[in-house]
Amino acid sequence: MKYKFLLILTIIPLISFAGGREIYSENCEKCHGFSRQGSLGLPLYRSTIANHSDRYLQRTIRNGRPGRVMPGFNLSDAQVAKLIRFLRAGVKAPKYDTALIKGDIGAGQYTYEQYCKRCHGDNLEGGQGTGKNFSWQKDREVSPPSLSNQGFLYAASDQMIKHIIINGIEDTEMISFAKEFNFTDQMTNDLVAYIRSHQKEFNSGEDTIDEPLVFIYKSPHDLDATVSKLRESAAAYNFRVYPNRTLFEGLGEPNIEDNKQIVVRFCNFKNMQEFLKIDPRLGVMLPCRATVVENDEGEVSIIIENYKHALRRFNNDQMNESADELIQKMQEMIEEVLW
Repeated sequence: MKYKFLLILTIIPLISFAGGREIYSENCEKCHGFSRQGSLGLPLYRSTIANHSDRYLQRTIRNGRPGRVMPGFNLSDAQVAKLIRFLRAGVKAPKYDTALIKGDIGAGQYTYEQYCKRCHGDNLEGGQGTGKNFSWQKDREVSPPSLSNQGFLYAASDQMIKHIIINGIEDTEMISFAKEFNFTDQMTNDLVAYIRSHQKEFNSGEDTIDEPLVFIYKSPHDLDATVSKLRESAAAYNFRVYPNRTLFEGLGEPNIEDNKQIVVRFCNFKNMQEFLKIDPRLGVMLPCRATVVENDEGEVSIIIENYKHALRRFNNDQMNESADELIQKMQEMIEEVLW
């Protein structure tokens, strides 16, 4: 009888997690890791999940974090339930009061600036980059999440936020502010009210970009002069310049030869490092390039890609800001060529 009882105890968890492991592998593992240790996504330790209500996890899975790496997933209710059971791994779901917390927003802002902004940013935007940091250039093991993200504010209840501020999160850099800094109940309420004041009407849809896919500039010079001036300008703007290529070079088509479509490749390593700090996947997009094309009438154009469209797939507002800076520098560089 004793062994039957032990066998039942062994089988029950396997039944509870049935399907959840597969759903996690298909949808979550690439970012959160095989063992939920974190990578591009935040770690999903049991000690972290212990602070999250089912409602919070459901809304996070379905809506993600707009403007960050975490997308929303179109899973059925049954799939979401199985995934949450797997993530909990037997950890009991917390029950939070649904009552809203009232506090002094101004006092909460002061508390935030004194204690929180060094990790979560001046405007609650979170730390640089995403998920778990593996680079020596990062100052924290895990990038602090954005507290102003509308997906987070939509998913998190006031009481859950208060609980985490008071108690911290075990096995993470989020400390207990009640223990470490003697936060009073009023201080915590004020801080929660300040964080909540950043919530807007939630829209989980994808924003569109009302900008061209490429930028095209007409050159007053011939093809060779344009390429030469473009390389000189890139070097003047602190880009490292690589050997030119024709547009179809390296595509495995030996019969294709087009010397009137030249790709000038260049890279600013400081800018590249900033990109890679935010998201290491950006290595697939570097170095930068501009294509110089001469048409049948002898007119020469310079074409550069608008990186914002490609970066939308990475879903990271920090990256979009860096892309704006890079595009502006490239446009200034090309404008010098056109003089």
